[in-house]
Amino acid sequence: MKKLVTIMLAAIMSLSLVACKNKDLNETVAAVNGHKITLGEYEFMLKMNKASVESTIGGDSRWKEKDKNGETYIDKYKMIVLNQMINTELLAQNAEKEGIKLTNKEVQSSFNDLKTYINSDEEMKESAEKLGITDDFLKEQARLSLLIQKSQDKFYKESKISDEEMKNYYDKHINEYKKDEVEASHILIKTTDDNNKELPKKEQEKAKKKAEKILKEVKNGGDFAELAKKYSQDPGSAANGGALGSPFGKGVMVKEFEEAAFSMNPGEISNLVKTDFGYHIIKVTDRIKDTTSFDSAKEGIKEELLKDKYAKQIEALQKQAKIEKDDKVIDSAEFLEKK
Repeated sequence: MKKLVTIMLAAIMSLSLVACKNKDLNETVAAVNGHKITLGEYEFMLKMNKASVESTIGGDSRWKEKDKNGETYIDKYKMIVLNQMINTELLAQNAEKEGIKLTNKEVQSSFNDLKTYINSDEEMKESAEKLGITDDFLKEQARLSLLIQKSQDKFYKESKISDEEMKNYYDKHINEYKKDEVEASHILIKTTDDNNKELPKKEQEKAKKKAEKILKEVKNGGDFAELAKKYSQDPGSAANGGALGSPFGKGVMVKEFEEAAFSMNPGEISNLVKTDFGYHIIKVTDRIKDTTSFDSAKEGIKEELLKDKYAKQIEALQKQAKIEKDDKVIDSAEFLEKK
């Protein structure tokens, strides 16, 4: 049901909203083989997905930030949503061409699931009411979502993936199936204040001397866990004897810490390691090296290859389709609250 509801919400991208009061909302943002996507539809989808995107980018204040190419989150988001709408319409049209059939019972059941989902979220329910979305409209979304789902299921069932294709993928992506992780503990003596600003040089020198003294105790056989509890200034690990918890792979820790940890064997203790946080004494407690076998990876590989083939089908549909976009209308679309 969860999968189907997700597809239903995606299908909402492709149809016109009911009874738009503002005639400007009927302007055409894009046309897919003659089917129009209106400004009203576009703004609806932009607003419906806004909150989830903000949770990813880190709040509504970042919408106007620019990347190295001068593109804002607003620009990127608007194009992603529009392309999703176009792809949804293409897939629905293709499913109808394939002759996919639905029963009234299937459509009614899917409509009930979608209606229940919308009614369970007060904000979503209120938005739907303001936009004049009727049960007839929602039932059409349920119908389209089922068309797309059945078409996709048919594609996956009929697409053949050979062992040779899977093995070639496995060999090409072998590094993705290799696990190299370190389990470690550390003692941290900070060279920054509570706001992560560097301490004055004299304070940093004192921190280094303190760290050197602790390192000497450790090297002379002192209990690492007890010394971590006593001295470490990392509140997240000190109480646990300096243990960092789950094993970590490369690319997780800062460069200096990672290089030291991955250069050691289990049981070894580092010299002082300086990072932007301060001075670390690192003890490697375990090193995990493993490679997932081809047989164990086959099912996941098959799924990846099917997804890739399905994406290529969408690309083919795009090339065959007549897709028109109106940049002026796209630019006029709004989804942020005016302050």
